[in-house]
Amino acid sequence: MPEPLTHRHCAPLPPGTPPLAGEALAALTAALPHWRIEGRELKREFRFPDFASALAFVNRVGEVAEREQHHPDIALAWGRVVIGTYTHSIGGLSENDFILAATIDALPH
Repeated sequence: MPEPLTHRHCAPLPPGTPPLAGEALAALTAALPHWRIEGRELKREFRFPDFASALAFVNRVGEVAEREQHHPDIALAWGRVVIGTYTHSIGGLSENDFILAATIDALPH
């Protein structure tokens, strides 16, 4: 059985690494049912009862992103946070994006 995504860490990708596709992409997508693929990004919206809770969550996401050295796009609004991630260096999704998403899902929210 493969190691859970939340136990893995993001790693630099060698030049020329292709974005995920096919069965590999489908398997990782299935592991994160609350996330959706939009274009080349993996996205999820989180809802909160107020702005302060949403902001606190964004700060926790920022800590994870810094630790993993994989930085998502974050949109913050009153009671709402939208996270989008893709691997810029390959122009699409890599395992790093799914590791980051799973780690974000594990945060209190």
